[in-house]
Amino acid sequence: MKRPNGLYRALYQLFARGFGWVYVLLLRVRVKGLRNIPRKGPFLVCANHRCVLDPVTLAVFFRQHLYFMAKRELFTDHGAFVEKVLRAAGAFPVERDSADLKSLREALAVLRRGDVLALFPQGRVVRGNAPVSPKGGAVWLAAHAGVPIVPVSIFCRGPWKFGRRLSVRIGRPLPPAPDRHSRGALKKAAAQLADALNRQLEESAF
Repeated sequence: MKRPNGLYRALYQLFARGFGWVYVLLLRVRVKGLRNIPRKGPFLVCANHRCVLDPVTLAVFFRQHLYFMAKRELFTDHGAFVEKVLRAAGAFPVERDSADLKSLREALAVLRRGDVLALFPQGRVVRGNAPVSPKGGAVWLAAHAGVPIVPVSIFCRGPWKFGRRLSVRIGRPLPPAPDRHSRGALKKAAAQLADALNRQLEESAF
């Protein structure tokens, strides 16, 4: 996919930088690990998915323009205007629970041109704080693009609702699997990602 034009990129930054502090105050968001964010791309951001506002939470704390893989229903079930806004911001659809080769090619193109890709490897919103078991697409993309993964945990004590504190932890970048063609290497990388996310969630619980 192409980068959004300069106007839309500027509007993205205006929202994330200009109104981010309001968002942080209203949702009582606290964050740790900002120094772990690489200064420039390409890299992959992987976060657990607590609520529909999670993409906004990530956009506020990452100064790079984040390109999101988002479920196809967001583009098809909410009208042409919503689809236009999503695409203008740099999001693109993915068919969940299937090998969506078109979306994988788009994701690789984002990383290979030096940009930052963000996704939620659980594939859907998970309301509770159950252990994260990421699907394999994230480590596959990182391995094929040769980029690190930045794990991000989003924690809320109990079901999220307005006014309840969100804790965001940004972990140290994880290297890509050394052999993109090895199932064993990819499986090990997926386990490392799961371990990082779950460890960060446990730390946020205290």
